[in-house]
Amino acid sequence: MTSTNINQQVMSAAVPHVPRTGTVRTNGQDLFYEIHGDGPPLVLVMGIGYDSSLWTLQQVPVLSTRFSVVLLDNRDAGRSSRAGHPYTIADMADDVAGLLDALDIHRTHLLGLSMGSMVGMEFALRHADRLDRLVLAGPSAAPARSAVDPISLWNWVKANDSSGEVFGAQQLAWLFSSAFLRNQQAVRETTALLAGNPNPMGPEDYGRQAQAYLAFDALDRLGGIQAPTLVIVGEQDLLTPPWVAREVACAIPAARFEVVTGDGSSHVLPLERPEDFNRLVMDFLAG
Repeated sequence: MTSTNINQQVMSAAVPHVPRTGTVRTNGQDLFYEIHGDGPPLVLVMGIGYDSSLWTLQQVPVLSTRFSVVLLDNRDAGRSSRAGHPYTIADMADDVAGLLDALDIHRTHLLGLSMGSMVGMEFALRHADRLDRLVLAGPSAAPARSAVDPISLWNWVKANDSSGEVFGAQQLAWLFSSAFLRNQQAVRETTALLAGNPNPMGPEDYGRQAQAYLAFDALDRLGGIQAPTLVIVGEQDLLTPPWVAREVACAIPAARFEVVTGDGSSHVLPLERPEDFNRLVMDFLAG
């Protein structure tokens, strides 16, 4: 039996028999979670403004064949509680640790997208003993250093766009590829899907996540990440372009850096290029 198989069996054995979905109280928040599949734990952390349901479209059906995929709605999103006060990315990383405590999971892989990758970086620094492997998709480590960031613009629009149409259009234009935007049927279907979320995020909720995002600066601390790390970015990513993601990868010791090229290589790679994205994640976590 290989050491990898032994490690996976140990991690799998650490996944307790807990309810597959529910809400736990930790770190001052009520956090909604779901668990899909069996095997070593893998926590998925979503980006700003969205809940964990987006992972269920393309990632959960594949990743849950090899892992116990743990989804959580970040504070202020989805079915989790509204924070009601300012917080930091570090607080959100502690939310993940608190959820793991409640689920009796000592050690896990973690995959974060966009703001979720910031949570992943902070989790790796604050809870190194809880992390096995780390995947950062579309990451940025230091938005606080920029005088202007797209998220600050989105936050203003979110607070002043009563219909939500301008905010939605802005999201599509920044997050998706030109090939997707030229597929009018796909745009209509995606718009309807997002608009149909039964747990929408209000302007105040979004504003608190945005402030945590905009205040984040971990670039000079990334050398302290001990976990094997994979950084993935799309060639056509507008929000966190390849040179921004490369900055993250270069700061993390021995991090692997992958750029997905061609049509659909946008910020939302997990949705536009799921086969390539899932293959990279699966291969890396198999280690």
